Amino acid sequence: MQTLTDPNKTRPKTTQPQPPHRDGTQHHDDVPDAKGHTGVYDAIKAMVITHELGPGARIRLEPLADRLRVSNTPVREALIQLAAERVISDMPKAGFFTKDISEAETRDLYRLGQHLLDWSLAAATRNRQIPGLLKPPKLFDIGDRLADLPAGSIVEMMDDLFNHIARQSGNADIVHMTGNINDRTHYIRLQECTLVEDMATDVAALCALYYARELKALRPALNDFHEKRLALLPDVIRAVRQARTERHIRALQKQRP
Repeated sequence: MQTLTDPNKTRPKTTQPQPPHRDGTQHHDDVPDAKGHTGVYDAIKAMVITHELGPGARIRLEPLADRLRVSNTPVREALIQLAAERVISDMPKAGFFTKDISEAETRDLYRLGQHLLDWSLAAATRNRQIPGLLKPPKLFDIGDRLADLPAGSIVEMMDDLFNHIARQSGNADIVHMTGNINDRTHYIRLQECTLVEDMATDVAALCALYYARELKALRPALNDFHEKRLALLPDVIRAVRQARTERHIRALQKQRP
């Protein structure tokens, strides 16, 4: 087991300007001005799904608006949208809260994502003679040293793969649900990439099968990939919670005179 990924050093792709790194790394003190609803939404979602805004905590609207250098209105609108997408919680008369880590919810999301991707590949296999089949992209460079890829890059590659497979279904609901599952499992998948050996190799192998259009081979490989992650999920959740407890203890110790 290795050290957990620092969520404050890993950001997903958004519509905001990003440094030229695959993982979109950006220090939280350098959040750019969020322009429009989409910019505010993307910025807040990035803070939530990486746990830059800690899990199980109340989201205070005014400080967040000040940090993004916008008025309260676009922040409130973004939080309402994120709550509707179940990325955060909206508690009546209490406000908006980040969601705590839940093994049961993560397991259900993994299983649902697995079924959606398998359905999409089945549809692509049935319809591969139709000109509308999307050309699979090359999601990694075979010359890359996979062992050196940061967790954010691996998760980005996973997101790109899952999103593109979902598009093969031709079903907008499946595309939307797959993206939502990616968002809601982002943090746990970041930690998996740090804690689970060969994660980058496993993801790259799936990407290679997809790029080669080996869809019949990809279906069982993708199912095996999900089953492996589901089996390891309790250990990953336990490690995440232990690390969070240790950080809390260290913070309390620093506060002592």
